Amino acid sequence: MTQSKFKHGVLFYHEHSGIKDIYNGLGDVASSLTTFCKHLSIQLSENEGDIISYCKKIKEQSYSDDVDIIFILGGDGTVNELVNGMMQSQLDIPIGIIPGGTFNDFVKTLNLHPRHKVASEQLKEAELRSYDIMKLNDEYALNFVGMGLIVQNAENVQNGNKDVFGKLSYVGSTVKTLLNPEHFDYKITVDENEIEGNTTMLVVANGPFIGGSRIPLTDLSPNDGYLNTFIFTEERTSVLNDIFKQRDSMNWNNMTDGIKHVLAKKITIATDPQMKVDIDGEVDLKTPLQIEVVPDAIQILTLPEHKQVTDTESE
Repeated sequence: MTQSKFKHGVLFYHEHSGIKDIYNGLGDVASSLTTFCKHLSIQLSENEGDIISYCKKIKEQSYSDDVDIIFILGGDGTVNELVNGMMQSQLDIPIGIIPGGTFNDFVKTLNLHPRHKVASEQLKEAELRSYDIMKLNDEYALNFVGMGLIVQNAENVQNGNKDVFGKLSYVGSTVKTLLNPEHFDYKITVDENEIEGNTTMLVVANGPFIGGSRIPLTDLSPNDGYLNTFIFTEERTSVLNDIFKQRDSMNWNNMTDGIKHVLAKKITIATDPQMKVDIDGEVDLKTPLQIEVVPDAIQILTLPEHKQVTDTESE
């Protein structure tokens, strides 16, 4: 019998998850989690903001004295809501993420399988690791922040057109897909130095995966205390080729045409005109932005690399 790792876990989910049959999926997940949680509470999130409210109750009503892990079954946007709830309520409780969305980008960072049933089984062997969080104005993000073409991508996803861009290939294919991409002027301040220019897309990344595929920056890490800003300086199809070349932060700007890389701990971004902002797949803010990294802000169950399984092994 598997020894319980945790006394009391809370599992958040909502009915509009990307899982076709959420209740069968919920049963599969609960079956796995109860093998290493002595007690499991399941909480439905009916409306946006519910998870943030539940986190506040856990803190204010001292449930945190009993709850020692929080699980989330959902996509990147749902994970983002949990992260905001945890950070706003200053909950020092680890979390476990189970994929239930379209891209499930941070699940890949955690080395977990994209299928919720397999991933929930893998959590039995997962270990807690610390990860950075991005604070932007009064909100938080775990994976990335973007504006420009990436916002149009997010709005297509929210409207149900999830195949317009596909995976990270949208970085180049946006040029071919969108006939009239919106240009905007930007002013970025990094360590009192200013960078100005005109672009169609700007992305600040903490995690190495966006849109289902890895950003080819070999030393990009979600727990190194730095933010990685990518400015798309040219609008041409060779950007698609550039984005798949593996390189590190020392030689990125020498090897890459059309995408400038800036490393920082704190960054401010102003645009003209004011731009919508995509936060982990949800369009939730507008510029200007003040972004800073909060190092080692949250602990998340992560599968050691040598314990990963293939699709064939999971069937």
